[in-house]
Amino acid sequence: MAFVSYLQYHLVFILPVLLVLAALTARRRGPLAGPYNPDDRWSWSWFWALPLVATVYTTPWDNYLVFREVWSYPPERVLGRLGYVPYEEYAFFILQTLISGLLLLLLMRRGGPARVAARPELVRWGGAALLLGLAFVGALCLRQERTLYLGLILAWAMPVLAGQWAFGGDLLLGRARLFWTATLLPTTYLWLTDAYAISNGIWQISPRYTVGLNLGRLPFEEMLFFLVTNLLVVTGLMLFLHPAALERLGRARPYLRPWLGFAALYLLLKIPVPLWPGGFPLLGTLSTGFLCLAALSYAADRVGWGRAVSLLLLGSGTGWLVEWIGSQTGLPFGQYSYEGAPAPTLLGVPLIVPLGWFAMTLVATLLSGGRAWLAGLLLVAWDLGLEPLMTSQGYWTWQDPHPLWSGAPLLNFIGWWGIGTALSWAFVRLAPDLRRPTSGLHPGQVYLAELLFLPGGLLLFGQPVAAGVTLVAMALVLSQTRRAV
Repeated sequence: MAFVSYLQYHLVFILPVLLVLAALTARRRGPLAGPYNPDDRWSWSWFWALPLVATVYTTPWDNYLVFREVWSYPPERVLGRLGYVPYEEYAFFILQTLISGLLLLLLMRRGGPARVAARPELVRWGGAALLLGLAFVGALCLRQERTLYLGLILAWAMPVLAGQWAFGGDLLLGRARLFWTATLLPTTYLWLTDAYAISNGIWQISPRYTVGLNLGRLPFEEMLFFLVTNLLVVTGLMLFLHPAALERLGRARPYLRPWLGFAALYLLLKIPVPLWPGGFPLLGTLSTGFLCLAALSYAADRVGWGRAVSLLLLGSGTGWLVEWIGSQTGLPFGQYSYEGAPAPTLLGVPLIVPLGWFAMTLVATLLSGGRAWLAGLLLVAWDLGLEPLMTSQGYWTWQDPHPLWSGAPLLNFIGWWGIGTALSWAFVRLAPDLRRPTSGLHPGQVYLAELLFLPGGLLLFGQPVAAGVTLVAMALVLSQTRRAV
């Protein structure tokens, strides 16, 4: 008799495996090999936290999938729903994470010592770059119906995997056999059970949103989904338990400041744009707001809150004033209008604009090592991408009779360089410590994120030429800052 409900699927295929792994893991097998210790309180605290992390991160994504009918569940096969997703699916987030985690802990007892891969920097940063490239491919896939499911998987999972790999990809490949065994065993098992569930109608994958590559009844995207979810679990747990990872985290702890949290939110708010292009004004404003908070809190750490607030008022106030004057008179940027710009606005000027002037001027000042002329050039290169992107989103409209680029005249870029250079010069005079070389992470490196996201956004909005010009211009100017970073 076929098992035909989602609950029966769990009772037959998932819970027995979980119970067997729990029983095997509970047994002691003698002294542990190497510095890994999968039996201490530290290990188990993260083991129990992982299902919560998985549920929080996956819930919005999963609801969107079901909302778009990429996945569907016949009502008679499930107990009920929370949002768009069946209760049993939420249970799956937890159960899969526990199974993969228990298997890894079990395998760790039988493995060798923790090691680090050869050529660690190449492994870490090369792997992270590759994974970020896959995330960008995923964002592009979201534009086509047939590649929607593939795009959702890549855009959702690869940024997290890239961050994990940048932190400790060399630690993972130091125990490559353990890493791949712990990943591929549950992945293969779930492929088999997933094929059974699809064949028996417990859930369905819409062929409308898949590329059509199937292994039997199992779509390629489903195979990729289970692979990346197990990669996320195994990578997270291995890094958490590796002694070298703990040492790295300990060394980094003094540098984990509030501005990093705000910068992370600035980056995360860029990810949903391909899924919700109509929400660009809201997401863009929120993202820029968090970047502004990151710049403010970093400046406060370095020069004190009094001077940091002075920089905020100077940067955003000057930015608002020159934009308001410019939209009224045509100076210093040329003839343009903010009429019809998305809210929120301040006397007609979108709030995102003055916030961006402060945040990106501070970014450029830090990146240039306080060289005001170079900070101005960094802002001009950035504006080369802003003009086609923001005009396409209705933030401003050019009416200048002498357009040079996306409706903007040469005067616009001269104005950007002049205002950016003057603001950067004033920032350094007001807070000379901004010119002092900075080691480790600092907001100036946000420019690297913009180097990826701004051309990427232009590609997503159908402007490949503008994306290429922006990428080349920002990279060329950025190359002049290497001695200052």
